[in-house]
Amino acid sequence: MDISSDILLEVRDLDVSFQSRQGEVRAVNGISYFVRRGEVLGLVGESGGGKSVGVHAVMSLLGTSARINAGSALFEGRDILRLTRRELASFRGREVSMIFQNPSSYLDPVFTIGRQMVETVRAHDKGISKESARALSEDMLRSVGIRDPERRMRQYPFEFSGGMSQRVMIAIALLCKPKLLIADEPTTALDVTTQAQIIQLLKELQEQSGMAMLYITHNFGIVAELCDRVSVICGGYIVEQGLTDDIFYHAAHPYTQALLKLIPRIDSPKNETPPSIEGPPVESVTLPKGCIFHPRCPCCMDVCRQNAPPQTALEQDHSASCWLL
Repeated sequence: MDISSDILLEVRDLDVSFQSRQGEVRAVNGISYFVRRGEVLGLVGESGGGKSVGVHAVMSLLGTSARINAGSALFEGRDILRLTRRELASFRGREVSMIFQNPSSYLDPVFTIGRQMVETVRAHDKGISKESARALSEDMLRSVGIRDPERRMRQYPFEFSGGMSQRVMIAIALLCKPKLLIADEPTTALDVTTQAQIIQLLKELQEQSGMAMLYITHNFGIVAELCDRVSVICGGYIVEQGLTDDIFYHAAHPYTQALLKLIPRIDSPKNETPPSIEGPPVESVTLPKGCIFHPRCPCCMDVCRQNAPPQTALEQDHSASCWLL
């Protein structure tokens, strides 16, 4: 069996930077990862580490100050970074859909939910009638747990709570039955109970539809619940990749180990200071020489300060970039 035929999205050596008054901001530095059909890949790291920028680059959603310096993003063998604007309009939604951190920023406040959903369906299926598109939209709202979808279709985004707005965003993202769903920290602005409901909903929808998912998060608890494999990103570099169990039980990179220690424990002493990673994240304008994590690493050696470590294969589907290996 050709394993490569099972790969839906493959990002190769992606490099993204921004121009700023302080100089060139190196946001993403030659990252490579892939998503297989039907699996959930977690892209994990601290805020500002380049997770969202890399994915927005793949979807051509970056602003004018951004520049893709190198790399490719192959979706079923086609480099989507080279698509025209017209090709992108057809590609987004039908092949790959995306849900974002703050749904209120992406739902148009002057149009009803129903109108936005119907227009999404008809934009990708010119032959479908308004009545059929509305029925499809109502069914999708019902599938994401929104009661009385007929009434909800007539309402505006401000009439929905944060959790309900996120359910609407998920419904819109799934309307055209995409092969890949990208979820960019969709539960960040929600309370803990609603977060759990949204995670469970995504898990059920992914299993029912068989679509692949790329989930961006800084929360390893979500990774444990949802993801099959994990890519850990630090300062715009992927430092470790592997199956979820390998990452949790056999983490090899000091940064991954540090992130895992940040997971709250129910048996921690009441007055214990919450754990943290020593030192601030690296500045993207002045990236350190050598390993990206060495200024904060408790295991730092002289070679770490001078040379970037190569990627070391530890076992099948598990690799890390660290001189300790």
